[in-house]
Amino acid sequence: MNIRKFTFISVILIILMSFLSLMAYQYHFSTRRDTDAEISDNYSRIVKTNGQELQIYQDKQWETLVVKGVELSAFQPGYGRFETGISKKDVLKWLEEIDELHANVIKVPYIQSPNFYAAIYDYNLNKENPLYVTHEIMLDERAALKNYDAFEETIYKNLKKDIKKTIDVINGQAFLFNNKRNHSGIYLRDISKYNLGFIIGTNINPEIVALTNEKYQQLDSYEGKHFTVTKGNAFEVFVGEMLDFANEYEIDNYQRSSLFSFLSSVETDAIAYQHESNLTKYADFDIEAIVPKEKDNLFISYKYHPSNADFLEYEYKDASKSQGNESLAVISQHLERLDHLYNHPIIISDTGISSSRAKSKVDLVDGFDRGGFSEKEQGERLVRLLDQIYQANIAGAIVSAWQDDWTKLTSLSPIKDYLDENNASYWQDRQSSDESFGLLKFEAGKKEEKIYIDGEFSDWESVPYVLEEGDIKLKVKSDLTNMYVLIEKEGWSLNEDRLYLGMNVTPLSGSKNWKDEANFNTEADFIVKLAGYNESRIVVNERYNLFSYLYKYYDNIIEKQTEIPVKDSSRFESIYLLNRKNFYLKDSNQVEPPIYYETGKLVYGDDHPESDAFHSNADFNKEGDKVELKIPWSLINVVDPLNQKAYGDFYLEGPDAQVPMKTMGFSVNYQGHEQTVVTEEANYVMDKLEPTLYYERLKDSYYILKNYWQGRSE
Repeated sequence: MNIRKFTFISVILIILMSFLSLMAYQYHFSTRRDTDAEISDNYSRIVKTNGQELQIYQDKQWETLVVKGVELSAFQPGYGRFETGISKKDVLKWLEEIDELHANVIKVPYIQSPNFYAAIYDYNLNKENPLYVTHEIMLDERAALKNYDAFEETIYKNLKKDIKKTIDVINGQAFLFNNKRNHSGIYLRDISKYNLGFIIGTNINPEIVALTNEKYQQLDSYEGKHFTVTKGNAFEVFVGEMLDFANEYEIDNYQRSSLFSFLSSVETDAIAYQHESNLTKYADFDIEAIVPKEKDNLFISYKYHPSNADFLEYEYKDASKSQGNESLAVISQHLERLDHLYNHPIIISDTGISSSRAKSKVDLVDGFDRGGFSEKEQGERLVRLLDQIYQANIAGAIVSAWQDDWTKLTSLSPIKDYLDENNASYWQDRQSSDESFGLLKFEAGKKEEKIYIDGEFSDWESVPYVLEEGDIKLKVKSDLTNMYVLIEKEGWSLNEDRLYLGMNVTPLSGSKNWKDEANFNTEADFIVKLAGYNESRIVVNERYNLFSYLYKYYDNIIEKQTEIPVKDSSRFESIYLLNRKNFYLKDSNQVEPPIYYETGKLVYGDDHPESDAFHSNADFNKEGDKVELKIPWSLINVVDPLNQKAYGDFYLEGPDAQVPMKTMGFSVNYQGHEQTVVTEEANYVMDKLEPTLYYERLKDSYYILKNYWQGRSE
């Protein structure tokens, strides 16, 4: 036998032996599971529906399961959306904390790393009451945003591929490499006996639904092996096909049957809303039109964030007035309507409250704004939201999410996040509501070096001064979340005196003079005005005002701005965030004006988690002659603190303009009863930040939700 042939045979044998070893390894773990399952002729199952209830098979009988769920992914700082360095140990720790929360279900948003599923397997192996799983399956986002046609070949085929991959992963028989839409690896742990079901289409948008229905108007029926559609619309046929494909694949390959659903929401459900847009009006699909032949394996997964759909606030006004209660909760009226619409169990599979500093949407009736709450307020409102859900005839709810996720996109956010195309996924934007829905927070930096805004200044001792001029001193430090500033001035009063901090972010604009207010020795783009406990704020030079550029000059949403401000304008303006664009009321033919609020206003408080007065969104604190500030990066137009980039001149180069910012300039203007002092410019050299340097902290909302769920015995 020649050497070449011997080598070839040896390689084949090694590959074969490796494959057999992997199969034996997978079989070993599969047979160690000891959960109950009902056995039928051609498949087993652990879950079914019974009317509007979910039932789980335990101790040889069916018992009602009320879902108390949390969305869990493998996200950790330092990694993009489909990247991870997470260990099994980390996931096991999270599962333990989720279990202690009295949750009974985790929802997995897309395929995670192999360590993630191995941890679920190991954690549940010997538990009497395991943490059950529901797994979501997304559409190919890039293809969906390009084609808006559910039957387009790329969308259609890729979704089927992703359904197969996800079912294979759940059953511990997946080898995924070069998997651009999810994580990759070798998946050998079979967690199918803990899997309740699959939710497909979790990133569906109304454009795809409406345009699919418009394009295929004659397509109204589907006859599958497990699901059928009669007298439906084209998108309902698409949903029926996908559910049927998933059910058949699972039974044929693994002799197991789970529950199935396709995500619905306020924008895509079959309810005719009085004030919805023409787009959402034609973006309807009714999952009740998809009929399961087994009768008990379909459930309704419904995404419901109260502040997301502007038209809901007007939908129930007349009904509330007729009952003599104009403040009747929108959510309770809407959930009652859903209960009448659907005959299958309803799971509110995506809901939550954000503890971000800023809010992206406002809820004028019920107060469930999208962001802008402290961690304590997050917990209080989350419990109130869940209480409304559980009081309705709902089979349960899943809170989004377990941990803050820095890769999330926020509607109407001025700072753009191009998914994995830039570094926005590697730092936390406290102004972005969708990054802070978690019950667990990632604190940037080392715990022992953390700066707290608490009026206790020992944490500043190792930070050098950037300015020492007379009795005015300045220190600056930064991490992946904030820039921190310590200002010292002997004998000054926050109520009686005025102290201004000018900040030079970009050399392209800025002024040394704020007309009729203050002057500086740096060309300020932003000014911190410290003038009392309730009226302190950050203002922006009008040339560098992103809000005015986007919504007055670029889009004309707020008002019409035709002239470009001069680069050295002495006019400084409040910093606003948009919460809602113009809203058209069809019944009265009126347009409600846009809603926006001043996000540059500073909150006084103590942000130390161990303080009795803890306020997670405190911006500044003063004790004696010192004041310390915590400024989120995007509030001062920094788009990438990791790579030290800020917005450039967007009036000349557009909204994507960026400039490097290796240093920032500072100048202090103090105006007291007896003197006015203006310091020279001080330069702060930007700290080199580490994307994987962080520690974890459970929020107040975790403990509030824990107490609430503990009180619900079912």
